[in-house]
Amino acid sequence: MRKLVTVRKVDAISSIPDADAIECATVEGWTVVVKKNEFSVNDPCVFFEIDSFLPIEDERFAFLAKNKITWQEKEGIRLRTMKLRGQLSQGLILPLTVFPEIMLQIDGAELSDIRDRDFSGLLNIEKWEAPIPACLSGEVHGGFPSFIRKTDQERIQNLPDVWVSELNSLFEVTVKLDGSSMTVFHNDSEIGVCGRNWWLTETPGNSLWKVARASRLIDSLSLLGKNIALQGELIGEGIQGNPEKLTGQAFYLYDIYDIDAQCYLGHHDRHAVVNELRSYGGQLEHVPHVTVDKLTNIGSDLETLLAVADGPSLNPKTRREGLVFKEVNGRLSFKVISNYYLLKHSYK
Repeated sequence: MRKLVTVRKVDAISSIPDADAIECATVEGWTVVVKKNEFSVNDPCVFFEIDSFLPIEDERFAFLAKNKITWQEKEGIRLRTMKLRGQLSQGLILPLTVFPEIMLQIDGAELSDIRDRDFSGLLNIEKWEAPIPACLSGEVHGGFPSFIRKTDQERIQNLPDVWVSELNSLFEVTVKLDGSSMTVFHNDSEIGVCGRNWWLTETPGNSLWKVARASRLIDSLSLLGKNIALQGELIGEGIQGNPEKLTGQAFYLYDIYDIDAQCYLGHHDRHAVVNELRSYGGQLEHVPHVTVDKLTNIGSDLETLLAVADGPSLNPKTRREGLVFKEVNGRLSFKVISNYYLLKHSYK
């Protein structure tokens, strides 16, 4: 699960040209514009990641009130990627001392010991998500199945150890398509189709079920008979503005989850299953591949990887959302989102 609110430390402070009142703080892989002299290097802080939805009634966020929006019938502030005086700013940091409820919970613990704790629930912070089109919501059968893991890749900015331990590891790199999450599964003879958060009932107007049927995903999974979940992106007309300019809608696979083993298939096993499903008539497309290579040959630092993330998508005339990196042995995966994309689509 994505950790929206964490306790971290300020790694660096740098000036912004021609800016008297603001400067730039670096927190791990993120750069955040802050008030001048508010922070010093090594200061503990509370970091709010982009797409955090901050409750407007919390006075500690009142200074952001001019940017408030209404989302799911609630007023608040969605944190977005932006540029201030030419400086990229992603997220928000505030002094740890402003949050006594967090200080009470950590009780003087070392920052390294609490780095992975998420305090979003404590502060009533939610993850902002774009409204789901009616064709994708449909009638709910139940919550997302507990026997399948939700797809939610960590961002490279939150994984500083990658540059220490993984540079010589072999990674499969694929294009991250901008669509809507879709899962189709077979489990002990039961077939299901899910969106990001819900298991959906088959109804005539639901696009996920229509595509699953039209692409023969249902039939091929039944014939294969394995307890697996196909996870991918539904893209096309009516979804996220259809950046790939498709006619109709299509499912592009990026992962296969082994329900019995409770793990994702590695690079080679995933492609073997895709070929099996195709032999049973499944019209299965994989998200576009970029390369399989050692990380050090693709980009040996954050700045280089962020530059590599920007490039053509499925449609060569479309700038992609970013890239997904999966270690071939299945141990580690992460996403690198293009800053160009984040700035262009920050209004979404």
